[in-house]
Amino acid sequence: MKKLRFKNRDGILYFGIDGKFKSSKMKYTNINKNIILGKYNRGEMSEELQFEERQSPTVRNLLQNVILEKSKHLKHKSMIAYKSSVKNHILPHFSDKLVIHIKPIEIKKFQDAMVEKGLKKESVQLARILLKEVFDLAILSETIAINPVTMVGMPKINYKKEKQKPFTMDEIDLILSTATGQLKNFLGLSFFTGMRSGELLALSWSDIDLVSDTISIDKTIAQGIINSAKTKSSERDIEILPKAKEFLKAQLLESGLKNSFVFLNNKNSYFSSNDYFFRNYQAILKKLDLEKRSLHNTRHTFASMMLNNAIDPLWVSATLGHENLQITLSIYTHFIPKKEKIKISFLEKRYKNGTNIL
Repeated sequence: MKKLRFKNRDGILYFGIDGKFKSSKMKYTNINKNIILGKYNRGEMSEELQFEERQSPTVRNLLQNVILEKSKHLKHKSMIAYKSSVKNHILPHFSDKLVIHIKPIEIKKFQDAMVEKGLKKESVQLARILLKEVFDLAILSETIAINPVTMVGMPKINYKKEKQKPFTMDEIDLILSTATGQLKNFLGLSFFTGMRSGELLALSWSDIDLVSDTISIDKTIAQGIINSAKTKSSERDIEILPKAKEFLKAQLLESGLKNSFVFLNNKNSYFSSNDYFFRNYQAILKKLDLEKRSLHNTRHTFASMMLNNAIDPLWVSATLGHENLQITLSIYTHFIPKKEKIKISFLEKRYKNGTNIL
C-alpha cells in the first residue's frame, strides 16, 4: 500500500498519494489526519481519493443498535421514553445522515431547535444520551475519532414551571356529584388518596385491607404493561381515609367479583391506560365550566388539601411516595399555613417566674 501524505494549505488539511493532493475540507489537525489515515488503512478510499461512504453507518443504523441494547435491561416505561425521543426528535432531524458527516455544530443546531420548540430539559438530555451512545459506537468501529456530542454543552433552558391549580373542596364535591360509576370511584380515590393514575389502574383487591384500612402500593401500569412501582419510595402502605373508603366500597359493588383488579374495562380486565378516565374527566370539567386541568392534578389537590389543613407534612410526603420531605416541601410549601406568631410554650413555662441559672 502506498503511503498517504498530508499537507497544510492555509490551515486546511490536504491528503494525497504520489503528489496528487485533495482537500479534506477540514482543519489541519492531528485528529483529522488520524481520521483520514484510518479510513485509508481500512480500504475506505478509492484510487481517486474518494471516500467509500457507503461503508459509514447512518444515525438511524446505530440508533437501532442502541435501542436494542437498552431494551435488554430497561423497564418498558423507560423504553417508551427512549423510542419516543428517537421517533419524534432525533430521526426527523438526522434521518439517514452518515455519522461521519455530523459535526459538533450540527449537534448544537439540533439542541437549539429542541429548545425553540419549548421542549423541557429532560427531553433534550434524553436525546443527548442516545446520540452520545450512537457516536460512541461509531468510535468503537473506528468510523470517527471524536464524539461530537461531548464537544457541545447542554443548552440553557429557561422556562416557567407550570403552577399547579388544585381544586377547591366545593369543586371536588361538584365533580364527584356529576361523575357516576367507576369514573366517580376512580376520581374519588384520586382526590382522597393522592395515588397516581397508573397506581390506581394496577390496584388489586388483594392490595387493600379494609380491616386495618391500608392500601399496599407496589406496582403501576404504563402503556398497557404492569411494572413495579415508579421508584423505591413509591412502594408504600398508605392509610385509607374514611372518605376514600366510601369509594372503595362503592367500587367493590361495581367490579369486586369479576376480577382481581379494582378497576375493570368492558372486557372485565384491567385498563391499559387512563384514557377512558381522562376523557370522561375532561368532559365533566367542560360541562361544569371548570378550568381544564390534568388528571394528575387530583394528586396535587390531595396534597394541597392536606397541607392547607395542617396535616403533618411527613405523613403527606409518605402517603404521596416522595423520596424525602424536601421534595414535598419544594412543591407544596406555599400550601402550608403560616403562623403569625409561634408560641414556644415550654420556654414560657420554664421562665414564667424568672427561674434561671444565669
